[in-house]
Amino acid sequence: MAESQASGTQARHPIVVPSRSDELLRTLTEPVGGPLGKRTSPGITNPGFFTVERVLVLIAAVSALLAIMTKSHCRTAGWVSPDQESTVCWSAFPNSFVDEHLGTLTPFFSEGSPFSHPVLAGWIAGITAWLTRGAGDGAFRQLAFFDLNAALIAVAWIVTVVVVARTAGRRVWDAAIVAASPVLIMMAYVSWDFWAAALVGAGMYLFARKQTLWAGAFFGVAALAAPYPIFILLALVFLGIRTGHLAKMLEMVAAAAIAWLLVVAPIMATNPPAFPDYLKKLIAAGPTESSIYGGLNLIAERMGWPALDVGATNAISGILLLLLAAGLLAVALYAPRPPRVAQLAFVAAAGFMVLNKGAEPWHAVWLVPLLALAMPRWRPVLVWQAAILAHFVALMLFRSKVLGDISNQHAIDTPYFLIAAVMGALATWIMFGLVVRDIFAPEYDVVRRAGVSDPQGGVLLLPREEAASGPSTVGAPPVNKAEVP
Repeated sequence: MAESQASGTQARHPIVVPSRSDELLRTLTEPVGGPLGKRTSPGITNPGFFTVERVLVLIAAVSALLAIMTKSHCRTAGWVSPDQESTVCWSAFPNSFVDEHLGTLTPFFSEGSPFSHPVLAGWIAGITAWLTRGAGDGAFRQLAFFDLNAALIAVAWIVTVVVVARTAGRRVWDAAIVAASPVLIMMAYVSWDFWAAALVGAGMYLFARKQTLWAGAFFGVAALAAPYPIFILLALVFLGIRTGHLAKMLEMVAAAAIAWLLVVAPIMATNPPAFPDYLKKLIAAGPTESSIYGGLNLIAERMGWPALDVGATNAISGILLLLLAAGLLAVALYAPRPPRVAQLAFVAAAGFMVLNKGAEPWHAVWLVPLLALAMPRWRPVLVWQAAILAHFVALMLFRSKVLGDISNQHAIDTPYFLIAAVMGALATWIMFGLVVRDIFAPEYDVVRRAGVSDPQGGVLLLPREEAASGPSTVGAPPVNKAEVP
């Protein structure tokens, strides 16, 4: 028995303790006794019931409940404009249920369905609307539809936290960035966008485990929830060129395409015009207020200048996205060391979020799991989230001004919204720049600082790098005493 316990202990690896290694958390823990003592051995000693993953799940569960509380006013009073905007409890779920006739039409499958969200959101909305058919009609069914979608996202949130913890290797506590994210608390239940983040998180985990085909399948399905996984796939192809694993990356892209087709095929077989019509509407749609193009149009409207039309917007955004792809290629090929997978994936997603003509503040949910893996430093992450939340609140108050004649106490005018939108975009660009800096100056990268090559590198790791990363996808190299016990 003693020998088996000893072998079990030897199989463990030390983990990074954030209260020791992160300056902000080290300061914040002072009221509760300060950082964890140097004589403890997290990851080696048996913690009993309260393992790191279980604590993270508890944190995520509490955050999911807090997220429901942010919608409590609308759950009680109903989702009516401009009240839902002025109280910042707006959500696409109940509004889509009414506006897009989800009680009678199945998105993409019913002829004439006006559903304006991505294909995967259509699948989820159709299934959840069908499941709530026993709730009657009207406001009660609308509430049941919101609650069911929120509950599913809460489950996906908790699973994503566990997946990020297992993908992060020794830095398992970095998943707390996802578990306790203010952005997720305020915006996880605003739209179906978190499904893309959850699927990408699962894809990153599978990629780290060298399950590249399954990773590609998850990325392919995620691309039907939001387009940014396409740029993540591009980033991985570029890394494959750098490391000599292009064939495996192309196999992954093929798996993504097959998974994408398997989800779209039933729609094409049942209602062939539905998907092409969705793409046409997407191309013909004008820019959102929160995009750089929509912001310019708001300024133009106020100043009496000509606005960007849809054609110009599509052309400019297309050119900028092509430049983003070229930048990803340059970073992948010319950085001193191959960028970590999570770093380049974050750069791809963040760049797409800001340059996309349909940008919304709640698209920040895409970035939270990637940021926890790419740059797990609490101070900049929290400052970024504060700027995003300011943008979201400003958007809601701005819409309440546009939609209804209400007091200035519950609404803001165009200049104030634009200031908040610019702050949110600048904060995202700053995070983008910090991650690029970490790529070109690895001494700033808190993950590589401990001697780990790339916990998410998977098949892209060279043999000597894989050896430096230890027996699992995480790695167990010689460690920095300042960061791990």
